[in-house]
Amino acid sequence: MVKVKKSEYIKLSKTLVKKLFDETCFGKGSLYIETLRKGIPNEYLDKIEPVLEALVKQGICGKKKKERGWKYYLNIEKLDKIREIIK
Repeated sequence: MVKVKKSEYIKLSKTLVKKLFDETCFGKGSLYIETLRKGIPNEYLDKIEPVLEALVKQGICGKKKKERGWKYYLNIEKLDKIREIIK
């Protein structure tokens, strides 16, 4: 697994949560990891999955298994924390 620095984690988590928030991915709406990778610089592409897994462990994001892979969404119960991350 790739080691992610704290500064990189903060930047990536903010970017990923903002993308999910802008697409209104709260449970019913969700995005594949391939969609989340779009627009992120190449040096960070291998660090997206560990950051998403950390967000899932914190309960900020959720993931569900679909036909073509995992889809990620935001936890509506953590809306205050999500808004704090986006700021």
